[in-house]
Amino acid sequence: MKTFILFGQEIKDNYITFVQGDSSYKISKATDSVFLERGPFSLRYFGRMYDNKSQKFYSAQIAVLENQSDTKSVKIGTHTKDIPYFEPGTGMAPGQNGMYDTVVISNTGHHYLTYENEKEKRVFLISTNQKKYEFEWIISAVFNKAQDVQFHDLKLPCLFFVVFLDNNLNEVIDKGEMKIVKVIFK
Repeated sequence: MKTFILFGQEIKDNYITFVQGDSSYKISKATDSVFLERGPFSLRYFGRMYDNKSQKFYSAQIAVLENQSDTKSVKIGTHTKDIPYFEPGTGMAPGQNGMYDTVVISNTGHHYLTYENEKEKRVFLISTNQKKYEFEWIISAVFNKAQDVQFHDLKLPCLFFVVFLDNNLNEVIDKGEMKIVKVIFK
């Protein structure tokens, strides 16, 4: 397992986990694939608290794409302004409940997952250990081509999740901050 340094603190949890039912799939490589049933699932990751007061906007920025070719602009050293779905202003608004229960497939925007406290959150806090927090994004359905679709009705064979955790808040993809996961539906 790789480690990275975050403001002098070593973080050993440089992976994300897809969870569906009783099964979990840990992704530690920069690019990987996972097989899931056509149903709700969640994505878990380790991050830091969003701190609006101190202007430390820690988040998970996640684009969900239909085409693998849309991932070609994602490379170490690339600034987010040079990636169409991560450039400034492309963070999509959450649902009425403040969460992203429905994943939006878009190559022009991304989900901006934050957790500041129990009132100001877009994901759930599931564990904590000192300054290390594990968050969970629960995904119930899909928004594709201007309509809500249940997973069992989704005609696409797979989706590409581009997960960016800007640990040093420099808006540049640094080593260990990006994962591209091909979710293949069984």
